[in-house]
Amino acid sequence: MPKQSFGDMACSIARTVDVIGERWTLLILRDLFAGISRFEDLRRDLGVAPNVLTDRLQRLEEHGIISRHKYQDRPVRFEYHLTGKGRDLFPVLAAIVAWGDRWADHETGPPALLIHQPCGRPAGARPVCSECGEELSADTVRIAPGPGGRPGPGTALLGRLLSRFESSPLEKTSVSSPPHSVPTRPSAR
Repeated sequence: MPKQSFGDMACSIARTVDVIGERWTLLILRDLFAGISRFEDLRRDLGVAPNVLTDRLQRLEEHGIISRHKYQDRPVRFEYHLTGKGRDLFPVLAAIVAWGDRWADHETGPPALLIHQPCGRPAGARPVCSECGEELSADTVRIAPGPGGRPGPGTALLGRLLSRFESSPLEKTSVSSPPHSVPTRPSAR
């Protein structure tokens, strides 16, 4: 049974998951960001079957996230490099690392650190508003309709909810209360 595509949903999350949401894909991206670029090195590091790795790399290349460069003729061998579109996924991976360090670390601490080169210190991802620079959280953000939003498969209820907004998202300046509170885990660090 072929998997259902999320690519046609009026949802940026669904469309992104359609491209990078398959098993192994985020780990392949992690390794590419870390500098592992050759097929055999990726396969050995991840322990992934060659056919699965080939499939994931082809899909990333089809979507313009990576580019393939031949480095050897006999036998033909390729390296894989992130494109600008692929490098733009770094904040996504950094956010996943931050969430994993906080909620899935098994009390052993982070398995790897992201070192901010200009200051030389370990860094964590924090989403901030692109307009004012303040930190974003589930308590300070609300969802509002966008120009490409519509009810449909995968957004049937959300699309209707968004269509109830009477003003544009820029006309409302106050932040509405979230429907639920987000639990926080005390920091052990």
